[in-house]
Amino acid sequence: MASVYPGFRTAVRDFPSEQRFAFGAMAAICFALILLILITRLLTGVHAATFGPVLASYTMLALWAGIIVCGVAQLVAVFTPGRWRPDFRAGWLLIAMLLSGVTLPLFQLFKQVVLPLRGFPLDPLLATLERQLLFGHDAWEVTHALFGSVGATQLFDACYAIWLPLMFAFPPVVVMSISDVRLRARLLACWLASWVLIASLGAWLLGSAGPIYYNALVGPNPGFAALQNELARIGAAAQANGQVIAAIDFQAMLLRQMQSGALASAGGISAMPSMHVAMATLMAIAAFRFARPLGYVFATYAALIWIGSIHLGWHYAIDGVVGSAMMLGLWAVTGKIVPQTSSDS
Repeated sequence: MASVYPGFRTAVRDFPSEQRFAFGAMAAICFALILLILITRLLTGVHAATFGPVLASYTMLALWAGIIVCGVAQLVAVFTPGRWRPDFRAGWLLIAMLLSGVTLPLFQLFKQVVLPLRGFPLDPLLATLERQLLFGHDAWEVTHALFGSVGATQLFDACYAIWLPLMFAFPPVVVMSISDVRLRARLLACWLASWVLIASLGAWLLGSAGPIYYNALVGPNPGFAALQNELARIGAAAQANGQVIAAIDFQAMLLRQMQSGALASAGGISAMPSMHVAMATLMAIAAFRFARPLGYVFATYAALIWIGSIHLGWHYAIDGVVGSAMMLGLWAVTGKIVPQTSSDS
């Protein structure tokens, strides 16, 4: 057996450096996922039979997302020969599907079981700070003064609605569109780390419910009661035209789910920091590295998500600023860990 090891070490050394990096990066992500599963299981104590349906639903979504993204990428390659032809990155695509299929249900478990134990202690501070910075006004009052029409509200609502499929598809899209293996690994590492450090740890440390839930979960606040009334008015106007503001129904559903205590595929309430803005920031970062015009599109989208998060009552203005800053910090840190050299694998 001893004679095998020198030969194995020689074979590893003969591997191209970028392929060695790729195998190491994929192994590190798998190890991180296993560790995340163990930690979440320890923190929540939820029985596998209870968690199984949630995990199964996300696994199926991740599988379909990977298949669809791979199919689209191959079609693009066929119709743009010589301009963009990604190889079939089977190993990386499997990692991408594992990221979406495992990380997101684990986050749902943490958000619905662990975060409620923390409560929402920072809401009064955040609401007071916002009013002081805006000379006695809530941030939602500013957005509704500028974009108070039904059409503008529907635009913000639509931006929020497409965030979920964009976020879910992000790992496989990165795999199929980014040829630089180190950049690919860095983007996937940021995606994974953001759910742990921003969405979970950050939400625990900065426990808050957000303006729309303030009166139900924190205490009476006339300003946020006025926000609820204004959103109800806009929702009624939209409904009169045969349209809906989906966020209004979803907000009510999340509150009912939290009060019931039942584990759901999508549930839990948390405001600071804003994961919506954080993930939109990562999308913009990735888009700029694929094509600068696309980067400007996603930078605009990130700005719309931030404004919409305030306008629809999900967040205080600072929630999005903190979420974006934390994502930029993750991007900077991973740049130190994964130095960028360009080569495909």
